[in-house]
Amino acid sequence: MVDASYVRLLYRRILCEGVQFFDDRARTYIVNRTRNAFRGYKQCTDETRIKNKCREARKQLHRLERANRGDLRSGLKVLEFAYGRRGKTRHRLLRPYVHTHLPADLPVPEPLVPHVPHTAPPPPLCPPLAAIIRHTLGKKLEPDLPKPEFKPLHPGRQANLLWRWRSDLLARVQLPLPLQIIRELEQKAGAPSNDTSTTGGGPLWDELYGDQTTHVDIMHLCPTTKLVPLSKVQRHPQPLPSSSSVYDTASMIRFVDPSFDPSLDIHARRRRLNKRNKKRLYKRLLKEIPFLTPIPSASNLWDSSIKYSVGYSKWIPGSVVNVLQ
Repeated sequence: MVDASYVRLLYRRILCEGVQFFDDRARTYIVNRTRNAFRGYKQCTDETRIKNKCREARKQLHRLERANRGDLRSGLKVLEFAYGRRGKTRHRLLRPYVHTHLPADLPVPEPLVPHVPHTAPPPPLCPPLAAIIRHTLGKKLEPDLPKPEFKPLHPGRQANLLWRWRSDLLARVQLPLPLQIIRELEQKAGAPSNDTSTTGGGPLWDELYGDQTTHVDIMHLCPTTKLVPLSKVQRHPQPLPSSSSVYDTASMIRFVDPSFDPSLDIHARRRRLNKRNKKRLYKRLLKEIPFLTPIPSASNLWDSSIKYSVGYSKWIPGSVVNVLQ
């Protein structure tokens, strides 16, 4: 049985660590997701599911603790979750390209077997998404289907291979962020505030994501949302009690070393990231964000006459910055 006091303490610990993270939009993402997740499972009575969610929450808490102590790898992972390089925010960024803003005259593929709907191949992709897949993944939009030697490929098998290829592409592709957020990241990476030489980027927020301003997974990327301020209070959180599981890591370490105390590192001095390390993290993040030229909008998202080119920010590592014209 999971103790309610343990869950409340875990909830407070995540919020305390989240409001001390250095990035403003990542702080807002952490607070929104934490509140939504704990409220969503407030009435849950499934013991196994509660334990699994507590295990996931502890994992995220330890990552936040490492990031706040100056660990660059953990800090980059938090930024990737917040800015849609992985996790549920990435799925919300992909949604307008696949599910919404579909034209009324979009052709629907006919099933390969008549009157069998599940044998229909996947629908076509919009031109900007297709351009990103070709450039960033280096993959074709359609797979090379096998050719059996003695009999034709079964239509159901063909449809499964096409859908599996499409699912793999959508699971790996990275989407551009809204244009306003891209400009913010470039300034955080070292670009001057009056820099107008950058061309391309992502769509405007109101064009593709205006209907998702209140969605918990992506609302922190809205340019006009209210961001969670940085907490300057140096808290000394109470260590989490030991788990009752026999597979708990702390329990196994105590079996070897009875003097082990996991709470000693809780009050360790935090090494704040300096400006140089923060810029380095933002540059690594920009390296994973593709830029589109021209910038897509809801009106021309499915216009096949527009040829999109894919690039990256000039403020990423290894790129050339023109100092003199």
